[in-house]
Amino acid sequence: MNRTLLAQKIGWAICRQPVMQDTKGAVAVTVAIVLVVLLSFGALALDISNAMIARNELQNVADASALAGARQLGVIYAALPQGTPYTTYLLSNPSAVVNAATAVALANQARQVAISLNAADIVIGVWNSGPRTLTPGNVGATGVRVTARRDGGANGPVATWFAGIMGINSLNVVATATAAVTGTGILLPGEGNAPFGLDQLIFNNPAYCNTPIQFYPTNNPPQGCAGWQTFDQSPSSANTERQIVQGLTPNPPTYQAPQIIAGQTSLEYAGGNMATVFPDLINLYTAKRVPDASSPSGFCWNVTIPVYANQNCANPNSSMMTIGFASACVWNVQASPNKQIDARITCGEVTNGGGGGGNFGTLGAIPGLVE
Repeated sequence: MNRTLLAQKIGWAICRQPVMQDTKGAVAVTVAIVLVVLLSFGALALDISNAMIARNELQNVADASALAGARQLGVIYAALPQGTPYTTYLLSNPSAVVNAATAVALANQARQVAISLNAADIVIGVWNSGPRTLTPGNVGATGVRVTARRDGGANGPVATWFAGIMGINSLNVVATATAAVTGTGILLPGEGNAPFGLDQLIFNNPAYCNTPIQFYPTNNPPQGCAGWQTFDQSPSSANTERQIVQGLTPNPPTYQAPQIIAGQTSLEYAGGNMATVFPDLINLYTAKRVPDASSPSGFCWNVTIPVYANQNCANPNSSMMTIGFASACVWNVQASPNKQIDARITCGEVTNGGGGGGNFGTLGAIPGLVE
């Protein structure tokens, strides 16, 4: 073999060997870099999971605190004298609401840290269910919004375990909830204090507050869109009605209205002539009425009544589903010469039961989460 050619082949072989060794080193370096990146992302995923758990725990804190604050609003309003509308009530000292929300937050933790609330993170205001907004203010307040946080502003951010490798030493976590007292959805036993109901049609007018109505005669639009009901008692007749009215009269009372739940409870409505009920109804009205300078007679029998699902003002004569509750001032029960029951819808009353019913001007003291 030509010596020159042999030398070239040997040189090529020698040159090839280092190139192969360099390639293996490069692969090792690449694998090491990829492993570091994968481990970093895996560590970050663990820290993000931990932050998500903290977020869920903070949401529970915010929910419970908002409910506690709104519950205090309900307690305050339910204790107002009947006929005093919450809509004009000034919450001059909101400390009871703030303290209730704060106490609940401190009793709970997010990743082993008890949660304190900043004063600015407790917002009291009027909840509007239409646009779903909370307008801050202390007059007629119905809602409480709470922001629970673990960040630089309160309670410290959530420390990371492994993400420090990537320069991430902590994560900020925040949760917000709003609770409000809303339209009465439940009348507790005994809270139904009158044997009447109102047609939903009346509330189609947005300005239904202080609207004059008649519980008798019925089927007499636009005011007489109402009906007599015997709660859950059958048959729904004048005789049954009279017994209920007698039982409601405080001497002492012998009848207690059942619990009524909007969307679940149908009541028995009676059509026809109720003339025989009027003597006992006048006794009930006389026993229950209180002075009220705003009524034509100077008196009001303040009643809480179911609203039934109907839109035609017809005289109800069957079982009707309750969709919510309203309040009214009955100012006249007249037996002769023309039997008549005059009233007006009142807004701003608060019952002791829960919310969740239709918006008919009366709220339940037990709040619910609205966002």
